[in-house]
Amino acid sequence: MQSQSQENIPLSDNDDAELIEQFQNGNTAVFDTLFTRYQKRTYRLVQRFVPNHEDALDITQDAFIRAYQGLSNFKSQCQFYSWLYRITVNLCIDFLRKKSRSEVMVYESEDSDELPMANFPDLRSVSPAKAAENKELRSQIRKAIRQLPPKQRQIFILRHWDGLSLKDIATVVGRSDGTVKAHLFHAHRNLRKHLQPYLKEADL
Repeated sequence: MQSQSQENIPLSDNDDAELIEQFQNGNTAVFDTLFTRYQKRTYRLVQRFVPNHEDALDITQDAFIRAYQGLSNFKSQCQFYSWLYRITVNLCIDFLRKKSRSEVMVYESEDSDELPMANFPDLRSVSPAKAAENKELRSQIRKAIRQLPPKQRQIFILRHWDGLSLKDIATVVGRSDGTVKAHLFHAHRNLRKHLQPYLKEADL
């Protein structure tokens, strides 16, 4: 399955809606199609918050169980994956709270080379290829993001890792567009503050 941002999902909206209608009319077997369609994408989302493989599998499974249980009452005002995305993110946050790991996130791995450097709006004047080779910079980026308040971290990941629009993020986290913009603004400001010594030549 090819990786897609949520902004590309409308291509399957109609198909999802038909499957949901069938499910709500009693044909619950069609949920297997929704599961197959979104399981890999959902698992990848979970791993961005919870890198441990077994924990990520458990959370992914729980997300689909929650979706199955709630699909009968699903309203067509939002996209299925937006709804599933929100369920999944909330499960990840609950898991981290319960495990007292609120500071743990995808960037904790010192060997990770998957930092979405090209998506950092405040780092555009730095060559992504050159920055990716800078181990110290990668380490400081991970550290800076870990230090963001939980809501800012969550919205930053959804925006700059997954490429969601502000409107989609608002749907996922259950907040207004204005609140999402405010959290993202403060996240950018805090990151600029933490990373300033390492990005002296960047246009910040």
